[in-house]
Amino acid sequence: MNILKQIKSFKKRSKKHKRRRRRILLKLFFLCGLCVISSFALFYVNAFPVSFSALAPKNSDTIKWVDFDVTYAALKDAMVSDIESYKQDTHISWIDALSYLGAKYGGNFKNYKEKDLINFCDRLKNGESLESITNGMKYFSYYQRAYGAVLNGFLGEYKLQVPTGEDGSVIWQEKYGLKAFSPIAKGYWYTDSDDFGVGRSYGYSRKHFGHDLMVSTGAPVIAIESGTVEVMGWNQYGGWRIGIRSFDKTRYYYYAHLRKDHPYNNQLYVGKAVTAGDVIGYSGRTGYSIKENVNNIDTPHLHVGMQLIFDEAEKDSPNQIWIDLYAITRLLSANRSEVYKDEVKKEYYRSYLLTEPNYYQQERAASLTMASEESVPVPIIMYHGLIKDRKLQTQYFISPEKFKQDLEYIKKNGYTTIVMNDLIDYVENGTPLPAKPIILTFDDGYYNNYLYGYPLLKEYGMKAVFSIIGRYTDQYSLETTFHAPYSHLTWNQINEMIVTGHAEIQNHTYNMHSNKNGRDGSKQKPGESVETYTITLNEDLGKLQNRIYEMTGWTPNTFTYPFGYISNSSFDILKEMRFKATLSCAEGVNQITRDPECLYLLKRYLRSPNQSVEKILSNNK
Repeated sequence: MNILKQIKSFKKRSKKHKRRRRRILLKLFFLCGLCVISSFALFYVNAFPVSFSALAPKNSDTIKWVDFDVTYAALKDAMVSDIESYKQDTHISWIDALSYLGAKYGGNFKNYKEKDLINFCDRLKNGESLESITNGMKYFSYYQRAYGAVLNGFLGEYKLQVPTGEDGSVIWQEKYGLKAFSPIAKGYWYTDSDDFGVGRSYGYSRKHFGHDLMVSTGAPVIAIESGTVEVMGWNQYGGWRIGIRSFDKTRYYYYAHLRKDHPYNNQLYVGKAVTAGDVIGYSGRTGYSIKENVNNIDTPHLHVGMQLIFDEAEKDSPNQIWIDLYAITRLLSANRSEVYKDEVKKEYYRSYLLTEPNYYQQERAASLTMASEESVPVPIIMYHGLIKDRKLQTQYFISPEKFKQDLEYIKKNGYTTIVMNDLIDYVENGTPLPAKPIILTFDDGYYNNYLYGYPLLKEYGMKAVFSIIGRYTDQYSLETTFHAPYSHLTWNQINEMIVTGHAEIQNHTYNMHSNKNGRDGSKQKPGESVETYTITLNEDLGKLQNRIYEMTGWTPNTFTYPFGYISNSSFDILKEMRFKATLSCAEGVNQITRDPECLYLLKRYLRSPNQSVEKILSNNK
């Protein structure tokens, strides 16, 4: 019996039944109202799937929507103006230029004329300020924030590894320009069209908030920008997909429909940092299926999208902001990552490395120590290995939990981790240090430093100095499996830690970390001439200096003595080799002055299982 019939049958009954009838009427009205509201909501979501900002909390500081309609011509012209004016008297930011044009055109770049950009650039070059040029442009600041959110990671300084000859040697060139890459590797042909906003029907009616590049199955997919892997796995709509967040947290890149059976580069995992130009996966046609690893897409292609995130709470809400990448993809097509195939691992890798300035440099302005002070106390803590197995823990191998406790104490008590380059910069240039600086060092370059230590450094926003043994890093870079107790860092792992700003790499000899070579570590042999010893150190330490530069673009400035064995004759040799600091194993707090000599034989406290950082620092206040 339906609700209307129930109401009719109760019309002539008692008061008790009248009350029941009243409840049924209310139920009917409620259900009808709910249906109307639901229908309206469903229509609204389907019609406007990401522009629900009218119902979002009002916040004048948060951008609710961005229409990025900048044309390829405007992008390219503005980029060229930026690059050509770099290090000139007036550097013209392409974001400022595009924001000016956006404000002038009301965001409609169909009106773009090159003469408007030239006029803007000329006015800046002639001495007018940006403020005066944009005075009266009501929405200039909006476009500056919006376009900056889209493009901030695309232009800048970087170092590029460049081959120099048939012997495989390389140099690193410092450059400024486009450091973001096309999502398809060099040498792979693709077609595309402006398909942003086109309708999609699988699952439910919706708009296509991405860009499709039609490319053959198996084409290497490239990280457009450096960032951190946030998502991997299967999605009903996107198939095998990857989500990567830019280091500034503003851009989220979504790569979908990756290859069946082998969608990802085997080095990828959630939390891993990738560099622009890295191979992250392979194109395919997976998706449109609840069941994993199914090809339900007719045409192989890569779906790539960019979501802007101004408010973390909005990332997975109906208010998502997705950007039309058609013009950007065309711009990036001029910068495609060259790759090669490793026939043993059956993976593709980038041919030439790129490094960028660290993104995670901490803001220190609030806690600076003036460089004019007579001395700054700087404790240095020495770690070696981190291992979970209690049976393997020794004086030099502690648990990751103890390392985490150290970081918690450091953070709670107002210390700021710095690296050797910060210390040298203070001594040489007077660059301010934090009020309570501390240096964390890891000797020998164990893989467990990366496995356990690196995630904790990221979690606490800290950095450390890793002194590596070149021979072992070269050896383990050829391995495919790793063991926490004894494996060593690979060059890929080192570069990942460097690019995120949590690691500085220093020299711990290429192959002198031994007591079985007739000498103690890098110490001068009894009866060995200074001339012979000089040649020995130059050959070994110089080899590692070259390898680190070759693989990372960075030249170490600090030498860490193996086992703390020191020869007086090494001092002048190391200075001649341009090492600006050395690390010893003697214990004590360093008093750092503006005298460069204070940087040699720096003292360090060994962090053993019974000697916590809390105990070390408490005993040396």
